[in-house]
Amino acid sequence: MHIEDWIRHLEHLGTPDAGALPPEKTLLSGDRGEQRLWRACAGEPVDLAAVLAPSAGAPTPDRTTLVPGDGPLLAPDGYLAIEVWTECELSALHALHRLIRTRHPALPSDAAARLDAAVRWHLEHTQPDNSTNRPWALHVFLRASLGQRIAAVEPGAARFYAETLLHNMTATEARDEALARWILADAARELRLA
Repeated sequence: MHIEDWIRHLEHLGTPDAGALPPEKTLLSGDRGEQRLWRACAGEPVDLAAVLAPSAGAPTPDRTTLVPGDGPLLAPDGYLAIEVWTECELSALHALHRLIRTRHPALPSDAAARLDAAVRWHLEHTQPDNSTNRPWALHVFLRASLGQRIAAVEPGAARFYAETLLHNMTATEARDEALARWILADAARELRLA
């Protein structure tokens, strides 16, 4: 599909006239990384450099060590199940993409490179499904599949990742969930604006 076809498809599946912020209030409060990124999207003053600081030594699923700055945005949390951490991480990617697109003034200069590194890491280490089947950051992977911004990404892998995120949502009860439908509408909006 071409990008315009994707946009129309996501708009069709998403919430009509979706608001600018997720309808999930817990994303706009709290101090976890994805919550702080979404609060920045809402206009709150947030130290984004602290949120995006490389998680030095964050382990990959095979327990090897990462080079600082190369890998997920959020350090794995020993108290969160891998599915919950994955959802938080993909939500953080979604929010960071918006902050980069809007040129948020508090972003550190390496924010785009940090997003690129996280996308590459997820394509190599993370399955595109999680227990909630919410399609967070679908547009980020679609843009990567089109060679927009992110270098050293195999386009087919990025497209398949995005397609799987969408399939997992539409093949489950998540398709009727307000948050999942908002995510699709917002992904379409971000694709239009990017």
